[in-house]
Formats: sequence, C-alpha cells, structure tokens
Amino acid sequence: MDLNFTTKSVEINGQNHRILLQNENGPCALLALANVLILSQNHTQFSHELIKLVNKRNGILLRRLIEVLADIGLQLTDKAGTDISELLTLLPQLHKGLNINPEFNGFFENSKEMAIFRLFNVDLVHGWVINDSINKTSNEKLSHYSYESAQRTLMQAADITSGTLKEDNSEEILEEAIHIRSFLNESPTQLTDFGLQQLREKLPHCQYSVLFRNDHFSTLYKYKDQLYTLVTDFGYKNCKEIVWQSLNSVNGSGDVFYAGDFSCAKVDEQELPDEVGHTFGAENLSLEEALQIENDKELAKNLQQQEQERVTKLETKRKNRHPKKNLQMEPPVKKETFKEKNTFAKTRRSETPKRECIVM
Repeated sequence: MDLNFTTKSVEINGQNHRILLQNENGPCALLALANVLILSQNHTQFSHELIKLVNKRNGILLRRLIEVLADIGLQLTDKAGTDISELLTLLPQLHKGLNINPEFNGFFENSKEMAIFRLFNVDLVHGWVINDSINKTSNEKLSHYSYESAQRTLMQAADITSGTLKEDNSEEILEEAIHIRSFLNESPTQLTDFGLQQLREKLPHCQYSVLFRNDHFSTLYKYKDQLYTLVTDFGYKNCKEIVWQSLNSVNGSGDVFYAGDFSCAKVDEQELPDEVGHTFGAENLSLEEALQIENDKELAKNLQQQEQERVTKLETKRKNRHPKKNLQMEPPVKKETFKEKNTFAKTRRSETPKRECIVM
C-alpha cells in the first residue's frame, strides 16, 4: 500500500498555506524539501503544481508526491545541468533515507544525493560545527573531519589499542581519536553553540532551507534574525496555533512553539497530543515545559536505539575481519541528535572515499 502524507492548513504572516505532515517515517528529507517548495516565495514560480496538489487534498500519496517533484525537476534540469535520470531515481530515497555525510566545518561531503537539493535550489544546512578559534591546534584539525572520517579514525584507534593494527603515526591517531570522541560527546544533538551562531549569522533573512539535525530533516526559516523549524509532527495536526518551533538552543531547553505570525502559540490543552496533554495537566507545567519533557524523552529513546544499532553493526564488522579472535573494543562515539561556495553550509568535494551514512 502506498504511503500517505496528511496535510494541514496554516496561516503564515497573513497568507494561507497547506503543508505536509509526517507519516510513520518521521521528518524525512522529502517532507522538508516539499514544504520549502510550498512555502518559499522564491520557488513558487515552478512549484505551483505541487501547491495545487496539496491544496485540493487532505492526504497526498507518496507516489503522487514524487511524480510532481519529478515534473518540477524536469523543468529545472537544463538550468542545473545535471543527470535528470539519476536524480529522478534518487527522489524516492528522500523518503527512505539519504547517503549524506556532514563535515564539522559546516559543509557536507559532495555526493549525488546532494545534487537533488542543488537541482531544486534549496540549501541543505547543518550546525554540527566545531569552533576552530578555540583550542586552535586540535580543533583546527578536527574541523577537517566529517562524521564518517571521524568514525574511521575511531575504528583505527580501537584496532591500535587492541593490538590488531600498527601504523607509523599510531600516536597521532590515538591523540586525534581522543579529541574526536570528546567533540562528539559534547555535541550529542548534532548541533553546537558555535554552529547555531553560524546559522543565525549566515543564513539570509526570510529564507527557507532544509536543516539536518538528529539524523532527521526539518524545514528551517530565518525571521528577524531568529531561526524556526516548521512543526510537522502529526500529533499537532489539530493545533492550529502551533506552526513554528524556535531553534534557540542545542538541547531544546530554550525552544518555544509559535503561531504562524511568530507570536507565542496559545493552545487549548485538549488539542495537544495525549502524551503531551497528560504531562501538561498532571504536573501543572507550562506548555513549553510539557512539550520539552516529551521531546527529551523521545530524543533519549531514539539516541539509545541508534547507539545500540551502531555498536552492533561495528561489532559484526570486526568479527568478520578477525574471525579467529574475540576482541573487545570501546564502542564508537554516539552520532546523535544538519549552492554555491559563498554560503555557510554548502557542499564541496571531499578527498576521502565515501562510505554509507544512511539517515532519515
């Protein structure tokens, strides 16, 4: 059976729109990209068919959504100068997961998947950025790492420690692994204070983009020097007042829900999802506090599951490489909760070989 996206009517700064909400796959790249094309005035010249589709239905089939996006891609292919057949093959992966690799300097490793965002002229950004002006020697080196190259270094360090690998620069690898592990442990939400500051300063005013964070994708908007993510959780379908969630902190503690005109959302408790409404009423908390508690619970659950899956995969790989040895290794650091060269979070070609990093 074809998957379905529910739509929701919202009013943003006096204009009525219908946006797409998450299905069981959560906040995927397809959803975030489609909502940018729906809401951004810079894209309405070629996205009118998508807007028409969303406006006339309460639910949109995944198959139909991909067909409309493919038609838009065909309109743009001459301008982008890309292989449209390959891009159309990749479109369904926007829903299932993308092979992307964030770099700790604010870029992404270039890949064919990244070409999809360039084709639609939508920026994919992240804030998992290291501040190389602090601890310059170590942080400057770490800024050249991506998530995947960092994981390779951690694996090398584990092999060196266990005695299964000898390298001429073993001490350097071990030292860098310590710094990598420290950085990843200090940024469990895949966002740093420095990265958040960079997003605020370098993203253009009143521009939509797609944010990669927590292994998920969200529609991001900058308004009056503040950052907001579009609320697409199906649980808030009936909460007309909840349209935006501010992006003020790396752990969500300072984030607040806003209406479409960026005023604080006023919500009837009965409109909230059951789990949030229960916390909101039973503990006599504010709406923001109740929602944050539920967000923290869900984040902790997701991170624990992701870490367990990651450790299991790495252990299996090691056993396959050394079938006669029962080696122990320190588990890898958690990877938790990101168009052109002149913007902060654009793509560039990496010199390191590509490895798979599937995210939703």
